[in-house]
Amino acid sequence: MRVVFTTWAWPTHLYALAPLAWACRAAGHDVLFASQPGLLGDILRAGLPAATVGTDVDTAGMVREYLLPTGGGRAAGNGGRPRAVRMLLAHAESMVDDLVELVGDWRADLVVYHPTALAGPLAAAAAGVPAVRHLYGADLLGPVSAVLTEAFAPLADRCGGTGFDPCGVATVDPVPASMQVTGDHRRLPIRYVPFNGPAVLPVGLPTAGDRPRVCVSWGHTIARVEPHRFPVNRVVAAAADLDVEVVLAVSAAQRPLLAPLPDGVRVLVDKPLQHVLAGCDLLVGHGGASSILTALLGGVPLLLVPQLPDHAGHAARVAARGAGLVLGIGEAEPAVLREAIGRLVAGDAPERAAARAVAAEMRGQPPATSVVAALESLRASHHPRSAVEPAPSGCCEPAVPGNGSEERER
Repeated sequence: MRVVFTTWAWPTHLYALAPLAWACRAAGHDVLFASQPGLLGDILRAGLPAATVGTDVDTAGMVREYLLPTGGGRAAGNGGRPRAVRMLLAHAESMVDDLVELVGDWRADLVVYHPTALAGPLAAAAAGVPAVRHLYGADLLGPVSAVLTEAFAPLADRCGGTGFDPCGVATVDPVPASMQVTGDHRRLPIRYVPFNGPAVLPVGLPTAGDRPRVCVSWGHTIARVEPHRFPVNRVVAAAADLDVEVVLAVSAAQRPLLAPLPDGVRVLVDKPLQHVLAGCDLLVGHGGASSILTALLGGVPLLLVPQLPDHAGHAARVAARGAGLVLGIGEAEPAVLREAIGRLVAGDAPERAAARAVAAEMRGQPPATSVVAALESLRASHHPRSAVEPAPSGCCEPAVPGNGSEERER
């Protein structure tokens, strides 16, 4: 089986799909991970064959708009479309022509795509092969699939494919059922595997002592798009007033944003979150899907302060499951933060028990090997697109795109 994985150039999107791509390769299938040029280095560092398609888009600039005052979340001068739809269209338009060519020339049998990378199902529809959506957190787009279908109809017509469905024929889902948004799509549960890119271990933390250990980590997005909205200094100062041990996990790019820190705060730079969280009693963070799932896999409750719509959506699922608390950025004042942290590190906090229950549910999800078998069945049951014989196994040299971009594969 020949599988194209695809997302646009945002590293955490790659990290969400990488474990299944590895599993497909380990099962003997040919895998090619296609994205915009900006993600090429990250794909190669993840140990996956890479192809570049399309051109890079100013994602950070588009995300920055979400932090600006808005009239109902709609972008001016864009026909009243929600900002999220405008961003998804920009990425799809950037990638789709090259991706259609790649999927056809490489004779892919299946396309696995990040739910925001809708060039994936467009290219699959044009080639007549199944498209499988791979969630990275709560299914925030599934409930608005009809809106996406309408918005992408002109692009689907241009690509010449029929049967475009933004939700694909099936959905790989790492989120346990008790936390997921309900939907009528075919769900392929998968055990969540944390991945934050290459890392050197150990992370350098001593064995946890008698005091509760609180990890503060804020992902990558907020600091990248709007550094003055990066609230880590405020959170650390509030936590330091409690009888807790504070561990601050940041990237090298975030380190200069830190103010002088209270005594005893440990700072870890570019360390994998799953290993930082080992021995922690609480994660205070931004509401990113990856950090939420990584914490819950270890049974760690969360205090979340989301600022972007998708972070708010993922955080809401945590609150609904009772595995943590959510504060608005305007509420996150020192006294409120101290009270919430104190409540969540208490041994009898109900959020701690809920987080442990979610961890058990996550460990019970099928491993990636089972999902590979499901993908094989999907491919076998799909109607052939044509009578063309498949390319020989191991042949993975895609054609050079017509727009003069760099080589498509390394």
